[in-house]
Amino acid sequence: MSFTTDLKKEIISRFAGEERTEGEKKSAFSAFVRTSGALGMQENVPTFFLVSETEYVAEFFMHLFAECFNAELSVTHATMDRMSGRDKLVLLCPANMGETVLSQLRLLKRGGEDFREGICKLLVKGEDRKIAYIKGAYLGGGSCTLPTDGGTGYHLEIVFNEKKTAQDFCLILDEFDLFAKWIERKDTYVVYMKSKEAISDFLATIGAHNSLKKLVAVSEKREEANNDNRTRNCMAGNADKSAIASVKQVVAIRKIEEKTKYKDLNEELVALAKLRLQYPEKTLQELADMLGVSKSCLNHRMRRLIEIAEEI
Repeated sequence: MSFTTDLKKEIISRFAGEERTEGEKKSAFSAFVRTSGALGMQENVPTFFLVSETEYVAEFFMHLFAECFNAELSVTHATMDRMSGRDKLVLLCPANMGETVLSQLRLLKRGGEDFREGICKLLVKGEDRKIAYIKGAYLGGGSCTLPTDGGTGYHLEIVFNEKKTAQDFCLILDEFDLFAKWIERKDTYVVYMKSKEAISDFLATIGAHNSLKKLVAVSEKREEANNDNRTRNCMAGNADKSAIASVKQVVAIRKIEEKTKYKDLNEELVALAKLRLQYPEKTLQELADMLGVSKSCLNHRMRRLIEIAEEI
């Protein structure tokens, strides 16, 4: 099951499991219309229909509609999404109820002659209604992915059908210190977050604690893997440096051996020179242990050998 699915099911479970005001329910439903619906006129009467490719989300909003308006949305037909290969349920507003419903959802301008752009401030008056709107929007047009072995990073987005609504939605998020950006994608407007911290704050704000725990677990596992990679890279880098230093030391010692046969070296330097030629792969610490001296002492002797080679 995807993280998107888990999060949507948790939102529905928590929303349905707690007592909600009528204002919260209508805020959530209005957001769902903005993300999954289409507004239009039928015989000069405003109406709407909704499209959902997840049955549990459709059932939730059908139940929510019944609670708010004492009526039922009708499932007219299912269509196949050519991109995802999944069926989409089409929910239709009851006949002669479009103007009443859309007015109460603050989607009609006063007088009912035209559709409203953006999010009406009266609809989301108060923190609870704002959070309900965020939840409804995510259920309708949201998705969230976490890092995978394939390299996918953190990404949460909510797709809106109208530009002003996407802009107003970003302003609502700002009130909770949830800083998101929006872009235009074909005929839609996408509000998105791409950082672990921003998505964590989003989940905490809407009360999706189980999903937040899962994100934290994924984050910790990824950080552990990154630390392991950094350690291996560091070790590999140190190994490369040691190998380069060893080659430089061997070249210097062979030069001394060829030119002077060690005749100008004291016993300590001769012993080190011969040991290095015998064990070119060993570290300075290993050579120091074999000679019974400190690494600092060995470093000093090795630098002296390189200086002598440079002077020849």
